[in-house]
Amino acid sequence: MRVAVAGFAHESNTFAIHPTGLSDFGVIEGATVLERHAVTYHEIAGYVAAAEELDIELLPTLSASATPAGPVTSEAYEEFTGRILSGIEALGEIDGVLLALHGAMVAEEFPHGDAETTRRVRELVGERIPIVVTHDYHANVAPELVDVADALIIYKTNPHIDQKECGIQATRILHRTIRGEITPKMALAKPRLVFNIYFHNTSVAPMAPLMQRAIALEQEQGIIGCSIAAGYQYADVECMGPSIVVVTDSTQERADSEAQLLSEEMWAIRDQLIPDVPDPAEAVAQARASGENPVALLDFGDNIGGGSAGDSTFVLHELVNQQADGWVVTIYDPQSVTRCVDGGIGVEVSLKVGGHLDNQHGSPVAIAGTVRSINDGRYEERERRHGGGRFHSQGLTVVVRVPCGDGEGTLILNSERSSPNSIHQIFSCGVVPEQQKILVAKGAVAPRAAYEPVAARLIEVDSGGACWIGRGPEEYHNANRELYEWTQQR
Repeated sequence: MRVAVAGFAHESNTFAIHPTGLSDFGVIEGATVLERHAVTYHEIAGYVAAAEELDIELLPTLSASATPAGPVTSEAYEEFTGRILSGIEALGEIDGVLLALHGAMVAEEFPHGDAETTRRVRELVGERIPIVVTHDYHANVAPELVDVADALIIYKTNPHIDQKECGIQATRILHRTIRGEITPKMALAKPRLVFNIYFHNTSVAPMAPLMQRAIALEQEQGIIGCSIAAGYQYADVECMGPSIVVVTDSTQERADSEAQLLSEEMWAIRDQLIPDVPDPAEAVAQARASGENPVALLDFGDNIGGGSAGDSTFVLHELVNQQADGWVVTIYDPQSVTRCVDGGIGVEVSLKVGGHLDNQHGSPVAIAGTVRSINDGRYEERERRHGGGRFHSQGLTVVVRVPCGDGEGTLILNSERSSPNSIHQIFSCGVVPEQQKILVAKGAVAPRAAYEPVAARLIEVDSGGACWIGRGPEEYHNANRELYEWTQQR
């Protein structure tokens, strides 16, 4: 059984001003695709594990991914989809296709890039060859993708720690389809509401009961898959919002009815989906008043994993303004890194930190401190953490100790945007999290898997930026402006 494998993933924030081009993507081709992913918890690792179990020959073409940012340029989109298609075509006769796609890719010419990629693969392989797709939980699922794929399976956890299991499930579905044991029928339902990222944690209500319902439904006879995508509110596209995807064996009517029932269950809790989150000033004050250390502040507006700049200064400004001490803040600032490296370890520096990339993430903050270390920025995560990755890099990185309040703060300046999905991002720089008072993670739910084990308390922060959770319908032009939450703001 010969199965083609391709991955093309990007979470595209249409409110981020910097597009994502060719050079922003990390690309793996050929057999290396399987080798690199097999040691991770990514869904392609799940493809590999299931293929070994089922005696499937996986034929990898390409895997390309980039850190979330602005929409993917036409040049990059056409380059990678073209290489995927030519790679599949070069394989000759195949029995099926596995596609690892994010679900929230926006290309300059294709608002639902993943649907277009799947459509092109379908056009190439024909109607007879089954295609099974995996998606991130933050997908904005378009009907066009459901129309051309045989099955879509979506992560069930946020923080995302079940990608490998998602890949295993997808591969087993493809295997059974190729063997003629099942005939997948798929349905999509989209409740008319904004499921704000503030509520995306799958371990607690309001999402946890819905996800448990989906998991239980998968155990019922005739149900092949049941997925919930919470959606990605930072993409101004027609299908922005949550999605219910149900896959049954042979029975379209049941797929339709089960998807609609779960959609109605989500709609019934719509009044629980109105966020109330402290701003940076209040959040820092709460952290300082906490009798438990460390407190982790989740900087929602500068959510790097959602496409923001990574150089927001709103929380840093409040830490300095309130003269807090014992804090750790990571800022993307290549220029300041260069200045610190030029000076060397032990040198006192005066910097204008952050707020350089655009006008959404605050103004630069004047910082005076001492360069304590210079690091290559590479770190490894061996546990299951959001994103499923193992090897990470934040580029050349420096640590600056900053006198503040009754002590000092720790400023980590890096030269590559890196989502704080692993506590080793700061541990690798010599920072012991348990010895700090306030840890700032530039993310929403994603950092929880890394920070909950070390933090006594987590506080969400309604900060501004490309990932501002309070962005209203007036800033959207393509999404449905009549979604619940937004209608309550009028």
